[in-house]
Amino acid sequence: MGENERDEKRGDETEDNGLKVTDRRLFTSDGDLRQALDEEQTEREEPAEETPPPSEEPPQQDVPGFERRSLDEPEGVDFTMLINAMAHPALIFLGEAAHPGTGRPEINLEQARVQIDLLDILRIKCRGNLTPEEEALLDRVLYELRMRYVARSSQPSE
Repeated sequence: MGENERDEKRGDETEDNGLKVTDRRLFTSDGDLRQALDEEQTEREEPAEETPPPSEEPPQQDVPGFERRSLDEPEGVDFTMLINAMAHPALIFLGEAAHPGTGRPEINLEQARVQIDLLDILRIKCRGNLTPEEEALLDRVLYELRMRYVARSSQPSE
C-alpha cells in the first residue's frame, strides 16, 4: 500500500469512538493536487453561524515571538524630530553649525555626504508611509543639505 493510498484511507476512516479524521491537505506527499479535497469542500461548504460584520477588526491572535504595538507614534517624539536629529550632524560636518566638542565650525565633506545619504535612504524606505507634510519636510531638508554640500565642495580648500 503506497503512502498516498494510506493517507487517503486514513482521511476517510471512522474510528470506533465516533471520531472522523479527514485529511484536508491540498497536496499529496508527491506534490500532486488532491482531487478528493475539491469534492469534499463543495459538499461541506456551509455558511458560518456567526460571522462578524466586515467593519469589525478580526480578533487579535497572540503569535509567539511577536509583540503587537499600535501604529501611533510614541509620545513626545515625531518624525520631524528624527529628520532634525539626522540633519544636524550634516550641518556640523558642512561647517554650518559649531562642532559640539570644539565649539568651532569644522568641515568634513565625506561625513556630511554620509549623513545626507542616510537621510536619502530614510526617504526611500519610508516612501508611501509618510504624511504629505512629513514627505515635503524631508524633501526640503534634503534639498537644502545637498545645495549646501555642493556650495561647500566647490569652494577651494583652506
